[in-house]
Parts: sequence; C-alpha cells; structure tokens
Amino acid sequence: MTTNPDKVAASSSSRLAQPVPWLILGGTTLVALVLRVIGLNKCLWFDEIYFLVVTVRHPMGEILTVFTGDTQHPLYSVMARLCLVLFGEEPWSLRLPAVLFGVASVPALYLLAAKVTSRAEALVAAAFLAVSYHHIWFSQNARGYTMLAFFAIVSALFLLEGIRSQRMGPFIAYAVAVSLGIYTHITMVFLVAAHFLIAAGWLIAEVRKGNGPVRWQLPVVGFALAGVLAAAMYAPIMTQVLHFFAHHPSSMKAVSTPRWAIGETLRGLSLGLGTTGVLLGAAVVVLSGMWSYWKESRLVFALFVLPVVVTAMGAVAGRGTMYPRFYFFLIGYGVLILVRGIFYLPQVIADNWPGKAKGSSRLAGALAGVLAGILLLASAYSLRRNYEDPKQDFEGALKFIEAEKKDNGPVLTAGATVFPYQQYFGMQWPEVKTPAELEEIVGRGQPVWLVYTFPRYLEAAAPGVPDVIRKEFTVVRVFHGTLGEGDVVVVRSQPK
Repeated sequence: MTTNPDKVAASSSSRLAQPVPWLILGGTTLVALVLRVIGLNKCLWFDEIYFLVVTVRHPMGEILTVFTGDTQHPLYSVMARLCLVLFGEEPWSLRLPAVLFGVASVPALYLLAAKVTSRAEALVAAAFLAVSYHHIWFSQNARGYTMLAFFAIVSALFLLEGIRSQRMGPFIAYAVAVSLGIYTHITMVFLVAAHFLIAAGWLIAEVRKGNGPVRWQLPVVGFALAGVLAAAMYAPIMTQVLHFFAHHPSSMKAVSTPRWAIGETLRGLSLGLGTTGVLLGAAVVVLSGMWSYWKESRLVFALFVLPVVVTAMGAVAGRGTMYPRFYFFLIGYGVLILVRGIFYLPQVIADNWPGKAKGSSRLAGALAGVLAGILLLASAYSLRRNYEDPKQDFEGALKFIEAEKKDNGPVLTAGATVFPYQQYFGMQWPEVKTPAELEEIVGRGQPVWLVYTFPRYLEAAAPGVPDVIRKEFTVVRVFHGTLGEGDVVVVRSQPK
C-alpha cells in the first residue's frame, strides 16, 4: 500500500470515476430492507415502551418543546409521531424511521467506501452492513441509533470530499448532516469533536508541508454552520437539556461501568458473528485493516478510528456511564476497517507465500473471497436468534400469567417491569420496592406471582429484593429476548 499523498489522491479520483454498480447495490439494499422488515412488529422492549408513553403519544407541539430526558431522541421523536399519526400505534410504525435510516445506510456506506477504497471492497462493505446482526437489531429498535449511524457515514463522506476538493458545497452538506445527527442525539457532538481535530490536524500538516494556499475558511464555515443549525433545532428545549445533564446524574453510574460495557461489547460481537472463534479471527482481520489504512492515508485512518476514542472519553467524562450502544453509530467505520482487512491480509499472505509466482494476485483474491464468505455467512447465521425472539417478551409473560394463574393471589412487578405493565399494558399489578414489603406480602399465606427483568438493575434499584425472590420464589418460566440480560422472568411463591 502506498503512503504517497499524491498517489492516494490520484487513486481516489480514479475510484470516483468508476461507474456505480447500481444493479448490485440496489439488490443489496433490497436484501437489507427485507431483513429489517421480518419480525418488525414483535413486542416492544422497555426503552421503546417508555419512549412511546412518555414522548411519542403526546402532541407534536409538546414533543418539540418538552425534553423528557436522555431517552428522548428529538428528531426520531418527531418522525415517530408522524408515523403513528399516519399508520396508527403499532410496534412496526414506531420503529419505521429506524428501518428507513437503517436501509439508507447501506448505499451511503458504499458511497463513502468508494472514496477510500476499491469498488469491490465498497460492495462487500455494503453487503456486510446489509446482513449485520447488530445493524438489523438496531434497525428494528424505536430509537435514533440507525439515524446516528447514517449521519455518521454521510458526514464522513462530506468532510472527506470537502477536504480533498477544497469546495464549500461539501462542507455545507456536512454541516446539515451533523446538525441533524446532533438533533437526533447529543452524543453526536463527540463525532463532531473528532472531525474538528481531524480537520485541524490536516490543515496544520498541509501548512507545514507547504502545499500551496490552504482554504482554512471552508472547514471553519462548515463547523460554525453546524453549531448554528444544531443550536437552532435545540432552541425550544435548550435550557431543559442543559438543566437535565447538569443536575440529573445517571443512577446507573455504579452499574453501567466501562468494564461492564467492554464485556457486553465482546458478548454482543460474539453473538453477531455466531461464535467466539469467529470473533477472534475477525479481530485479527480488523487489526490488519487498521494497519493498512494507517499506511495508506493518515487522514482516512483518523476519520475511522479517532471518533471511537473521543466518544469513549466523552461518555466517561460526561455522565460516567457507558453502554455498547454508545458506539453503534460508528458501525459503518468498523465495517470498512473489517473489509479492508479481508482484502489486505490475504494479499500479505500471498506476497509472502513460499515460491511466490505470477498467480499471487489470484491467490490473494481467492483467499479474500473465502474470508469474506466465512464472515458474511457467520453474520447471516446469527440472524436466526434475532427472528426467533423479541427484544424483550413482556407480552409473552403477560399472556402466560393470564392463562396459567388459577388462584386469587396477587401479581407483583419489580424494577423495570413496573412501567411496561402498568403504563403500556394497563395492568393493575402492584410494585414491590423493598425486601420487607415483599416478605410481608408473601407472609399473608396466599400464592404470589412476580415478574421481573434486568436482575442487575433490579438489585441497584431495590436492594435486597432479588435475595427475597431467590429465597421465597420458584421460577415458573423465563421468556427469553435478544436484549442482553433482558429475559422476563415469572416466579411464584407457595403459601407456607
């Protein structure tokens, strides 16, 4: 791989001159749409239910002027409200904006990839995103994460084009993209901060190399315009947002730690690639891809890697909590690095193969095809779990209790099951908050049913209650979901 900037620029120009394979890209996008529609109407999980009840069910004027907390993604809230008005309140209509932006991310990623690599790599990257377990999961999640991922892809596309072409148009497009991303979720500012550092570093490097006059005003205008647009969008709720983040520290700080987030990330990646063994192989491929981009273009390397570092630092410094989903919006960059490794690693093997012959390029191509096929199949295979179970099966647990409960004992809720059953399903199931309260109810001498989920969070929200559950109750049935630790557990105590 060359490290000469002139050759990199010339190579980029030749890539852009290639015709877009619309038929293949269109077919890949259609596959992405089909995979994201299957099972779209399954039961909502806790965050979706809370978001629906607290935000989306309210009038548009209230959505635009009231900030309900960090579960609100303003731009998604507006689009979700429109979908519910047009199509009625259904799980699929609430999730429709996530689907649309998830599908749109596939061709967007191809266009970004076409600026930094070959057409073959760009098509493989689009295919990976189309069948990605995690991208499909979030595309069926009524939150703004696929919107963030889309804006992250197109903002990198416009920033790169603006830097290379030195024209104002791409920087204006960049400002629009990132401001919409910030209005989707405030964490987009971490990506903008990374982009600002990249643009500043590029300008300094160009001045030091004496590469002629540098139009530094262009990125300045782009970032300034992004700030103005984002501020204008947030204007009706700006004071509420600032007050919330300044005076409402996260109650999950002791639970959602960076260490826990790393473990959950590895677990989720293993799930998305089928097995841990495939994950280890993918890690080697990713490191190879990072090395290749580092050698070829420091600018592109920074564009894909620096946002991860800045986001991690911002998350810890901000509210002190960390979740794997904080990084999902960077999935496009991760896919491009993975695909680069798929093509680069076989080339290294072929170049160093004993008795290297003229057919080394064919050998590298064959190895790359095999490696891409293995990872694509592993990702596609993992989708079965996404379609077998809902994200969180509150509805299944409710139907089970209604069908199986033959006694007059109470049904209790605890922790994260309280809001869904009381506010969404309309069940008058009391909440239990303390161990003493639960023991008193059990001691009345009648069967007691209880539904809970997220045991880690339940312990943090109601200390001691899980101990009483383990001591006094028997698990009747567990309703599995694809959400980590999100199984809905139905337990029952027998009268003493």
